[in-house]
Amino acid sequence: MQKLTRDLRPMRAMLKLLAGSVLAGVLTAALALPFIAGPGFLFEKGLNFYDAIPAELTDSQPPQTTQVYAADGETLITSFFQENRREIPLEDMGDVFPDAVLAAEDSKFYDHKGVDFPGLFRAALRTTSGDTQGASTITMQYVRNSLLYNAATVPEIIEASQRTPERKLREIKYSLQLEKEMSKKDILEGYLNVVYLGNHSYGVYAASYTYFNRPPSELTVHQAALLAALPKYPSYADGLIYGDMTNEPLITERRNWIIDRMESLGMVTEAEAAEHKEQGLDLDPRLPRSECTDAEPNDWGFFCDYFKEWWSQQEAFGDTPAQRLDLLKRGGLSVVTSLDPDAQEKAMKAVRERSDNDQVEALGSVSLEPSTGQVQVMAINRTYALDQADNGPRSDGTERVSNYPNTTLPLMSGNKAASGYPAGSTFKMFTMLAALEEGWPLKTTLPSPDKYKSQYLTAADDPAACGSEVEPNTKAWCTTNANAGVNDWQKGNFNMWKAFGRSSNTVFVQLQELVGTSKAVEMAERLGVEFRAPKGGVNMAREDGRLDNYGVFTLGFDSVPPLDMAEAFGTVANEGVHCEPTPVKAVYGADGAEWKDVAKPDCERRIDKEVADAAVSAGGCVVGYDGPKSKCDDGTFAGASVGEPMFGKTGTADFDRSYWFVGSTKSSATAAFAGDPDSYGNDDVAAGSWHDKVKETAIATLKASTSGEGGKWDAPTSKMINGEGLKKIPEIKCMDPQKALKKVEAAGFDARLAPGQQKSKCPKGKAFDTSVKGSAPAGSPVYILVSDGSGKKKSDDREPTPPPGDGDDGGSSDGPGNGGGREGRIPGNPDPGR
Repeated sequence: MQKLTRDLRPMRAMLKLLAGSVLAGVLTAALALPFIAGPGFLFEKGLNFYDAIPAELTDSQPPQTTQVYAADGETLITSFFQENRREIPLEDMGDVFPDAVLAAEDSKFYDHKGVDFPGLFRAALRTTSGDTQGASTITMQYVRNSLLYNAATVPEIIEASQRTPERKLREIKYSLQLEKEMSKKDILEGYLNVVYLGNHSYGVYAASYTYFNRPPSELTVHQAALLAALPKYPSYADGLIYGDMTNEPLITERRNWIIDRMESLGMVTEAEAAEHKEQGLDLDPRLPRSECTDAEPNDWGFFCDYFKEWWSQQEAFGDTPAQRLDLLKRGGLSVVTSLDPDAQEKAMKAVRERSDNDQVEALGSVSLEPSTGQVQVMAINRTYALDQADNGPRSDGTERVSNYPNTTLPLMSGNKAASGYPAGSTFKMFTMLAALEEGWPLKTTLPSPDKYKSQYLTAADDPAACGSEVEPNTKAWCTTNANAGVNDWQKGNFNMWKAFGRSSNTVFVQLQELVGTSKAVEMAERLGVEFRAPKGGVNMAREDGRLDNYGVFTLGFDSVPPLDMAEAFGTVANEGVHCEPTPVKAVYGADGAEWKDVAKPDCERRIDKEVADAAVSAGGCVVGYDGPKSKCDDGTFAGASVGEPMFGKTGTADFDRSYWFVGSTKSSATAAFAGDPDSYGNDDVAAGSWHDKVKETAIATLKASTSGEGGKWDAPTSKMINGEGLKKIPEIKCMDPQKALKKVEAAGFDARLAPGQQKSKCPKGKAFDTSVKGSAPAGSPVYILVSDGSGKKKSDDREPTPPPGDGDDGGSSDGPGNGGGREGRIPGNPDPGR
């Protein structure tokens, strides 16, 4: 790349060209007219037509190629264009190519006033004898190109390009006036930037790279002469850059004729001419890259696709997506994206070492910078390509085209056709944040039994249903821990540090009951998660008006793309300040000026800093980072390390339908996953070794994209650790449920009756306990449990309540306590996964 050099627009001097009826021009044109037009075109008619030509040439700007670069501002990702063109000033073209064009097209360019009338007469005489001659000067050809760019309809295009006397007169009139409005230098510069040179190359810049992969200023005489042969015969070059040498003799003959012309005009010596005519075509083609399927390397195509979609949504670039993309393809912009080539390469290396493109399982990672939202990495074991005819069979057994190895779906950034992958326990982050925001401190201690009988309801025949029916065909929904029946690693009384680090399902379902599912969902959306699947759990529950009855949310049944998860965790890493993901660092106009506002990070606070710092403290437990004032006790990825402070969360979706690790340092947030893009219900697709593959890929990506400058988070505040203004929950023992409700409400809580009845020594129908004990934030929902009179509760329904306190082994009587509960009917069978 010529590093973001200033791009000029020489045709602007031609805008609003006043072409007044100059007497000399009219008379001269009229004299030439009978010869140009032939005997069928009357002299008077020609004069009348000449005078009727508009006195103003409409504003025209030929489309230019937009170049899209990686974050280093030098590595080209791809180009967007309608016509492959890049305008450059004449001084950047060197001397050889302009000389070659003048020799071939208009050797008297610096002598005439826009029209070579002697040449016109000669051409007219030859035309009348059957030998068609054009005699168009470079100025006239420049005018013709301008008229073509002004043409808005098919008839106008035909009128501007068809060989007719009217077209020639129009060009004569505008050319005579143009020479008064523009310097010779500007006219020549403008022409050399718009002329078509074959193989979709417009102007010398595009052609020089297309045929010789070098800037115009470095063209040799024989290379420049070859390009100068193409304005008249662009079809000669068809196939050349693809190795088809059919027209090599024709183009060589034309090239050598131009070199001879250059010698006769004193532009090169006789010896130089002879030397260059002996040369071959000397091609070194660089095929023009067009949009994302031509991104190089191919794995950058997914980032490119994300960039294009992002661009189409930015109002700064136009009123509609179509207008915005039109600017991208015509504007001649230079866009520096946020893609880090080195980090992308290392992330792809990690992906390729652990997976193949041609397999059902997708393995990928995405990273962004929390403080700006700039996306640094999008790596996945897929080929970005349109041709999917030879793709493998789908795992869901349908006849639709699969997404491996080739696809153009946004598997990392998501849309309605690619809504993501079940998020698993990574969603526990949103439940914890909602709880912290509601006033539940990190010391909140809840029991973590192997199995927990929740206040959510489900169908009686649901495998996750437990206990007796609380209403016809309805039972309580029970969740279990991953290690249930294996060991006691997830059993005990857990504070938030330990519950998050060890990923206790039974604790987090209780915590979700305490804050309400709707608040956990709202937290996820506030941090950037978008639920794209129309029939996903969140959207269906919301549509039915039962979002707070959606119990499995915290276990991550819903699908989400990796970029959303990196965005959300990045907000936590950025101390609660959310930055919209962006693929762009800088945009430069065709004139080289930076469009500063369009690439400015879009950031705003979404959660309080103390809430974010508390979540980081608990998130550190997952990866073994025991930050200041933390009380970690092991984690599901305790061996993780990137050489500086980090936090994160693992996540196993229902039946190993996907596996995740989302983690962040101060400078980079990374989401890595394994799953099946063709079927979000593919059981065991991410089982076994895929857990380690995801973790290893995540750490490799995070190391590659982290700045290495370190950076720590502040310790959680006393308020976040111990709580503030907590209210003591009154004790309930064998009393009337309505009186119990009033008693709990009077203490400052949102008292509700739990659905159905539960085993208790109290008489049937009597209130015997509350869903949470000890102390809680004022206004928290507290459920009144009602006895069925059948005696002591079974141990597998609900474990004994620990003493209310601030830690795993209890504590002061006014510490936040344990419990759980929300009523609701939920679909599915939550998997006991971490």
